[in-house]
Amino acid sequence: MKQTLHLTVRFALVLLFAVLCVSGVRVHAQDTDLPMTLVPKDKMDVAWWKARHEANCARIAQGNVDLLLIGDSITHGWDGAGKEIQEFFYGDRNAVNMGFGGDQPQHVLWRLNDAPMDKIQPKAAVLLIGINSLWSEWPNCEENVALGIKACVDKLQSLYPDIKILVLEIFVTHGPNAGSRKRAMAVNELLPGIFKDYKNVQLMDINDLWLDADGNIPKELMRDGVHPGREGYILWGNRVDAVVAEMLGVEAKTFGK
Repeated sequence: MKQTLHLTVRFALVLLFAVLCVSGVRVHAQDTDLPMTLVPKDKMDVAWWKARHEANCARIAQGNVDLLLIGDSITHGWDGAGKEIQEFFYGDRNAVNMGFGGDQPQHVLWRLNDAPMDKIQPKAAVLLIGINSLWSEWPNCEENVALGIKACVDKLQSLYPDIKILVLEIFVTHGPNAGSRKRAMAVNELLPGIFKDYKNVQLMDINDLWLDADGNIPKELMRDGVHPGREGYILWGNRVDAVVAEMLGVEAKTFGK
């Protein structure tokens, strides 16, 4: 009952935040009791982050974007270890990779606020965010990360009422007893309840892809227990493409066939 009450209060705060955000009011962490995951924050003082954001903005300003890939370094990695696979699945689908290493929900919110998102009308988005808020324990971290994910979805829907969104549950990390994995699983348990009444939002758990029979992550799939390698991106792309293709209204693909 106590946990439910806490979550309900936070939902109310998220609703207030969403109204402020959509109306153009800037919210600062020091001026609110909202958790950090709900208050947009930039990293424009980090050179590579600034350059990547500016490149994203320039591409978005050109228009003709059907698919947004939104997240942290795991999504960013489609440009690296997953580059060949990204080109296969998304090269002809007018996709923009909005994955930024180290990002948390608040950074996604800032980028969605700052980029010229009014220049595009994407059909679909894939969202994977949250693990970087879970490396260490902090008060109500699982609830606040879940609400940060919700805020990102709410922002996308405020921008594009008809967009179809695939929300990926946070990927498992490291070993079975790792604190980050346990916290991620706790967040994932909250997500079905959050999104059960959402229109055009599909929640998907692909964590079975990463685990062996003992619950460990083979290095050929995630080289460091966090970031997929080439084989991991192949598994990921193949698993989700039926859903992504349906959202876009195109034919699904299978890498390697």
